[in-house]
Amino acid sequence: MPSRFIFSLRFSSKVLAKLAKLSVAMIFFMTLFRINLFFLSAFQRIEDLNFTEVIQAFVAGVRFDILVFGFLLIPIYFLLLIQAISERWPRGMFYFYKTYFALVWLIVCALSYVDFFFYSHHGSRMRFQEYSSWTPEFTKELMGTLQMNQVLIFTIITLVLLALGFMAIRGLKFGDWKDEYSPNQGGKMEVALRIVLPLLLITLAARGTVEPHHLALEHSEVSNNKALNEMGLNAVWCFDK
Repeated sequence: MPSRFIFSLRFSSKVLAKLAKLSVAMIFFMTLFRINLFFLSAFQRIEDLNFTEVIQAFVAGVRFDILVFGFLLIPIYFLLLIQAISERWPRGMFYFYKTYFALVWLIVCALSYVDFFFYSHHGSRMRFQEYSSWTPEFTKELMGTLQMNQVLIFTIITLVLLALGFMAIRGLKFGDWKDEYSPNQGGKMEVALRIVLPLLLITLAARGTVEPHHLALEHSEVSNNKALNEMGLNAVWCFDK
């Protein structure tokens, strides 16, 4: 008779895969934020536009976005592993995972929105120093320096992406771990792969690189134009810098 543990572990892999797909969708949405930042603001600051450097900035941006979600998936991985080992899958934990990602996405959208106006005015991302002294009046003042159509377009885009993220979260269905029951009892190799491989991939994502040192500011420096380099970063990564 196959062990209940292997069924529980398979289910944890299934849940993690769904949350990883959700993360990929959110990384795509963050790229849409960056595209709008480029056309609404960065484009005006780039002299002698170099298409190759622009592409490199977007590629660097995806790497920084992956890094953010790599870090966010680390606690999720260990919680799911604990559930797999304990063979306990209360419905409340699925609501917790959805709430976790909903809060994450709300923070991503809020920081990206506030950061847009700072970037449009200064050509650089907000850092911890700016966030620590931030007030709504500060953002309102920066809004006044932009054309109304820029403010309206980015506001609408932010609300649409926020709604799309929430819809993706709401649409998550995890099923029941007992659905994984099958005559296939698996083996030690399957157990090792299901435990080690996700951890390896998440750790790699959180590092952002296979190099000895993790992804850092210099990885965004693809040109001599500061505004283009800063566009490759994201508001979440810059928050504690």
